[in-house]
Amino acid sequence: MIEILMADDHAIFRSGVRRLLSDEPDMRIVAEAANGQEALNYLRQRSFGLVLLDVNMSGRSGLDTLRRIHAEWPAQPVILLSMYPEAQYAPIALQAGAHGYLSKDRDAAELVAAIRIAAGGGYYLPSGMAPGNLLRTTAAGDAPPAWKRLTEREWHILRLIVKGVSLTDIGAALCLSVKTVSTYRGRVLEKLGLHSNADLVRYCLEHGISE
Repeated sequence: MIEILMADDHAIFRSGVRRLLSDEPDMRIVAEAANGQEALNYLRQRSFGLVLLDVNMSGRSGLDTLRRIHAEWPAQPVILLSMYPEAQYAPIALQAGAHGYLSKDRDAAELVAAIRIAAGGGYYLPSGMAPGNLLRTTAAGDAPPAWKRLTEREWHILRLIVKGVSLTDIGAALCLSVKTVSTYRGRVLEKLGLHSNADLVRYCLEHGISE
C-alpha cells in the first residue's frame, strides 16, 4: 500500500484527489497538510510512501518545501502538482529533488501512473516531454549525451531498472507485458551502447543521473 501525504492549501482539491485515489487498491491518502510547514511536521513524525505537493501554497512555497524535504529526507519520493506550465517548471522541480511534476489539468489515470512510478523509486515525466528537457543541460558546442535520445517510456524503464525494480514489477507499474518491458530495455541498451543492467547503473552514476 502506498501511503500518501498530500499538501495543498485548497481543501476542495485535496478532497477530490482523496476520492479519486480511493478507487485504487494500492494507494491511499493517509495525511493532509494545508501548507509546507504542516507537511514537514508530518514527515518528522512518520514516513510516507509518497508526498503530493502543491507548488503554489501560502507561506512556505511548494518548491521551497520540496528542497527542504530533499535535504532532510533525500530518498523521499515527491510529486509536484501545479497549474504552471510543465515545460517551464518540470525541469526546476526535478532538479530540486522531485520524482515527478504534473499539471493539475492532467487526467486521473496519469496521476495514478505517476504515483506508482515515483513511489517505486522511478521518475515520472509528463507525457510529451523528453528527458533531455528535464535534467542537466549540455554546454554549448558539446555533443548531447546518448541518454537524451531516449523516449519518455525508455527513460522511465531505465530509471526503474537502475533502482533495482524487476522487469515483472516494471510491467505491472506501467501496465505492460514483461516481453514489452524487455524490448524497451533492449532499446535502451542499444541506444546507450551498453550490454547489461550493471552497465546501466554505471552509466547513470557516471553521468550524474542515478538519483
